[in-house]
Amino acid sequence: MSEGTAAAAMDGIDLIEYLRIIRRRWLLILLCIAVTLGLVAFVTFRMTKIYRATTTVRIETQAPQVLGDNVEDVVEMGTGSFWSNIEYYETQYKIIESRKVALRVVEEFNLHENADFMQLPPAEMPVSKEDAADQLKALLTVEPVKDSRLVYIHIDHRDPKKAQLYADAIATSYVRLNLENMHARTLEAVDWLGERLDGANSKLKESETELLKFKKDHNILSISLEDRQSHITAQMQTAAQNLTEAKSRRIALQSRKKAVSAVAGIDDPLAIPVSALNDNPLIQQLKQQYTELNQEYGELSARYGDNFPKMVEIKARMGRIRDDIHREVKNVIDAIDAELQEAKLTETGLQTALSDLEKQAQALADKKGDYNDLARTVENNEQVYRLLTGRSEEAKLTRFLQVNNVDILDHAVVPDRPIKPRVLLNLAIALLIGTILGIALAILIEVADRSIKTQDDIEALGVPFLGIVPSIDTADAAVVARAKREGQPVPEEPAEKRPQNYDQYIHAFPKSQVAESLRSIRTNLLFMSAGRQVRRILVTSPSPQEGKTTFACNLAIAMAQSGSRVLLVDTDLRRPRIHRAFDIPRPVRGMSTMVLRESGPEDSIVPSPIPNLDILPCGPTPPNPSELMHTDAFADVVNRISASYDRVIFDSPPIGVVTDAAILSKMVDGTLLILKSLKTTRDTARHAISTLRDINAPVLGAVLNGLDLMNRRYGRYYYHYYSQYGAYYAEGAADRSLDAGVATDKQE
Repeated sequence: MSEGTAAAAMDGIDLIEYLRIIRRRWLLILLCIAVTLGLVAFVTFRMTKIYRATTTVRIETQAPQVLGDNVEDVVEMGTGSFWSNIEYYETQYKIIESRKVALRVVEEFNLHENADFMQLPPAEMPVSKEDAADQLKALLTVEPVKDSRLVYIHIDHRDPKKAQLYADAIATSYVRLNLENMHARTLEAVDWLGERLDGANSKLKESETELLKFKKDHNILSISLEDRQSHITAQMQTAAQNLTEAKSRRIALQSRKKAVSAVAGIDDPLAIPVSALNDNPLIQQLKQQYTELNQEYGELSARYGDNFPKMVEIKARMGRIRDDIHREVKNVIDAIDAELQEAKLTETGLQTALSDLEKQAQALADKKGDYNDLARTVENNEQVYRLLTGRSEEAKLTRFLQVNNVDILDHAVVPDRPIKPRVLLNLAIALLIGTILGIALAILIEVADRSIKTQDDIEALGVPFLGIVPSIDTADAAVVARAKREGQPVPEEPAEKRPQNYDQYIHAFPKSQVAESLRSIRTNLLFMSAGRQVRRILVTSPSPQEGKTTFACNLAIAMAQSGSRVLLVDTDLRRPRIHRAFDIPRPVRGMSTMVLRESGPEDSIVPSPIPNLDILPCGPTPPNPSELMHTDAFADVVNRISASYDRVIFDSPPIGVVTDAAILSKMVDGTLLILKSLKTTRDTARHAISTLRDINAPVLGAVLNGLDLMNRRYGRYYYHYYSQYGAYYAEGAADRSLDAGVATDKQE
């Protein structure tokens, strides 16, 4: 997985990239699946077959009511509430799984002496009953049936007949144990009730004797005393109710008097609130007349003066009505005072009567208190005695009943097929696990692979991607394979005619995929430099053996073929190779002698067989290349040779090994970084780019070199593109052959 994809995965999962990984590593994934399936199948078919027998038991919260609904159970099961029933059923499930139930089965079949059941050698037998019970419990599974009162009792055993036998035995043991527990607790209840019944009888007789003695000592007739007390109580309630009503009437009259008294001080009738005198129609009528006169007075005052006769008459009438209203308000106040005085007298009389009744009631209560205590004691003792008598009789009846709230609904049958091992399920799980492991291993291998493989890897480094150069060994092979597969003519430059000198490959095969890729990179460089002059280009790589010299030679040829005058300079002053690439004998003059001013351009630059391309070899290897490049003379030589050519390409040592490329990168217009597919790691590439940026060197971009087009893992897209390109040239060759044939026919 590329770093670009990994970065994108931080925002969201790149499913397409994962699908590509699966497609590239499908053999590894299939191997993991096959190994997992094989191991699981081997283990599954060697496992012991386990059979399951099931007995169905029904558990009711109550036993059948043989004696009717009036006779309650002595031993309570479920209470009828939801949560209590849940607790009851959970308890029953645990009882079925308990050691006590298992011990009864062990004792019934002597399982503690059965070596086959315990799966122990005879020499170690017998074992304790508890160990045998634990072994049986390990075979037991209790499964409640949802939304029902049924429960499945499962026994898993390698022998189907024994599984059926033990399942029924567990169920039978549980049913019997439940019935025995009910009988045992019923007997305990009968004994306890008998003891308590004797004591209750004695207490009842003692309390009755004390009550009779109290009546005789105080000469009390209980019936007449109670009637009198009830009569006084009724009188007190009536008096209290009348007193409350009298107080309410007094308070209401006081409030009304206060409200009317406030009205009496108001001189303007219109300002008298209506609510205070709602029950006096005369005052309301007078207010209405006053309002009408006041309205008429207001209308006339707009046209006449105050001395106008009509105005004087209206004003006089309004004064008389005002006096009538005040007089009527005073009458209302006097009436209220009379009613208030009467209410106070009534309240005082009722209060006195209630006090007399309370004294009479207290006198009766003093005599009645002790009597009631004795009577309640007799009543309570009688109720306890009656309750104990009834429950004792019910317990004596239920102990003779053989009814149970638990019964076996369906007995177990001998199973005819095993439940374990589940072959299909195990194989399905193995298939799933194998697939997950295979995909995880494939992704892990992809993540662990730090080499640069695709364009995404280069773009993730933060540098422009200029193009790819396919591996010469696979580029033509891809075209030939596609041509043969589609029945097209084989291209003109088949793989078997490739030269051994790859440094001039595009000159020998200008229509090859490699040549086309170099021309594409050349075009990208020209477009990149459209806004600025890029004449001096440095070609370097992070590490040795990444094809930078071969790329520099072929790039120089591609630029020369476009018509530009190009100079290829060998600035690898440690391990020069340009002269061998163009079959030039080891020169005694070159870049090093020009820097030392021992030669000039005219006797150091060598013309190449390619038109428009000259070579400046290294010359004698200096002992101190880095110090030599730091000199002003070296910079002067670079400027001098650049003045005579359109493009100058410098081949330098790897930037990740020595500092020569870093020094030279400050003297050129741009640096081109060569990264070899499946060899250059992202770490070394990042270090090389960081080195260039730390010194502010201009970086033109990076090229992915040596891409294997036949590698379907990483070269699939490029394989399709370049094989299409080769097929295009193959079709062109066929067309030219056809045209030549037509021309020959015409000449003939």
